[in-house]
Amino acid sequence: MKKGISTYLFAEEQLTVEQLQSVRASGFDALEIFALKPHFDYQSKNVTTGLAAWLSDQEAFLQSLHTPFCADYRAGANRQWLSISETDKIRREQAVDEIRRALEFAEKIPFPLAIVHMGAPEDRFSSRSLDATYYSLETLIPFARARGVKLALENIPNELSALERMRRFLEDARLKEVGICFDVGHSHLQAKPASEIRDGGPWIVSMHIHDNHGTQDEHLLPFDGKVDWPGVLEALDTIEYRGNLILELKAWNRPSSEVLRLASERFDRFRKCQEELQEMKTREG
Repeated sequence: MKKGISTYLFAEEQLTVEQLQSVRASGFDALEIFALKPHFDYQSKNVTTGLAAWLSDQEAFLQSLHTPFCADYRAGANRQWLSISETDKIRREQAVDEIRRALEFAEKIPFPLAIVHMGAPEDRFSSRSLDATYYSLETLIPFARARGVKLALENIPNELSALERMRRFLEDARLKEVGICFDVGHSHLQAKPASEIRDGGPWIVSMHIHDNHGTQDEHLLPFDGKVDWPGVLEALDTIEYRGNLILELKAWNRPSSEVLRLASERFDRFRKCQEELQEMKTREG
């Protein structure tokens, strides 16, 4: 289980090699790039070439790319959502085209996974939205495959991407090439993460890790909110999860160096929880 973090931590700034170096120096061995403009301009030759050049010397450091879900991340409440589940064909195709542009980064530096939001925030469940998702994936799967990338749909706070519905959709559509990126913080807003992890089972190929108090998507450090982390770790052990744990954190007005230090320490707490769970199983067994 690799110790990972997303460049979401730097989302309000343009992504730089210096930021990646600070992540590496903090002891992280798995990186996810938050591919939203203007943080990461995946259409800029200068930006992508510079980052790819540094990453090429960091063996298997880049593990995943979070594909764009809005046109401009800094737009706040006025964001124009990019959704593969959009029922309007023109808007759906715009979303698919933008995701493909981001996936082209794999032509410069390989990475195994690309994370894709299933729908937009607060989307309602409908069969038409599921059909739209399928049509989008019909285009995106071969495009990603040709670049050595596997797609993983992420659960976000909406009715459409509740874990059980995502799993059923993938099973019914027989989309064996697509996995699930399970976001613990998002799950905690509308369900019990440990229960959803068990339901997702082998479909879960990546994890977004952050905490909250159950009412807002705060992206806190683990153990700073109300997520039952021992329960989450036990559930991951139950499904024999061996993928990455990618911290997706907001700085909350703290220097990124401090957040990186604290984030690294939280992995030590994860390991301690895992050891305690193993000791408990040994005593009970």
